[in-house]
Amino acid sequence: MILAQQIVEAGWRLVETDLTDGTSGNISARCPDGVTALITPSGRDYRLLTERDLVRVDLESGRAEGRWKPSSEWRLHLAIYHARPDINAIIHHHGTWATAVAVAKKTIPVFIGEAADIGPIPTASYAPSGSQELAEAVSQELAKGTNAVLLANHGAVAAGRDLGEAMRRALEVERLAKIYIGSQLLGGPHALNEAEVARSQKFLEAYRVAPVESRKLFPSAPRIFGPVGFQDLVQYSLRSGVTFASLVHAFILQKLHRQDLRT
Repeated sequence: MILAQQIVEAGWRLVETDLTDGTSGNISARCPDGVTALITPSGRDYRLLTERDLVRVDLESGRAEGRWKPSSEWRLHLAIYHARPDINAIIHHHGTWATAVAVAKKTIPVFIGEAADIGPIPTASYAPSGSQELAEAVSQELAKGTNAVLLANHGAVAAGRDLGEAMRRALEVERLAKIYIGSQLLGGPHALNEAEVARSQKFLEAYRVAPVESRKLFPSAPRIFGPVGFQDLVQYSLRSGVTFASLVHAFILQKLHRQDLRT
C-alpha cells in the first residue's frame, strides 16, 4: 500500500511542477516481490488517480492485473528494469525544456555538480511511442550507466533506487535542459572533466539521504483510497484548477464504467 501511495503522490508532483498536463507521461515502481511492478494506468488523470487504479505488471510476461489498461509505455518500463537491476522506480515525463533538447537530439553533458548524480543525458534514437523499439533504445542507453535519457522527439525518462530519487532526477533533468539551452545562447556549455565529475559524485553520495521506502514523499498530495467520491471532487477542483463540471463528468463516467463491468 505504501508503494501505491507514493506513485499516486508522484503523479500529483508531476502536475504541480508542470511536467504533465495530467495524463501524459507515466510512473512505475518495482514491487518488493521483485517479479512485478506497479504502473500508472493509460489515460487516467493523475489528479483523479487512486491507489486502486494502479496496474500490476509481471516483469517477465508483461501480464497486467487491474481495473484499467497499463500505461502504453509499459514495455519501456519493463525493459529498463531488466537492463538495470539497481533501478526500482521510473518516471517518464514530457517536460517542455527536456523535450526541446530531445527534439534537437542532443546530449546534456555533466556541466554542474548536481548533474554528476545523473551522468550525461543522451537522446535515444527515435521510435514510435509504446513500441518495443523505443523500449530497447532507451534501456540500452540506461544500461551504459546514466540515470536519465531523453527520448527523441518525445520527452524524458529518469530512474532511481526509489520513487523519491527518481522524482528528484526527473525534476533535475528539466532544470538541466533549461540550463543547457540557455548556455547554448552564450556559446555552449563547458562540461566538467572526469576528476571534477568523480569529486562531485563522491560529495553527492555523502550528501544525499539514503533511499527511504516508508516515508511520505510528497506531502501535498491528497490520499484517496478506492473510488473517487463527491467530496474528493470538491477538493481536487479547488487544488488543481480543473473545473468542477469536468470533475463531475469524470465521476459520472467512472460510475458508468463500474456499472458496465457488473453487467
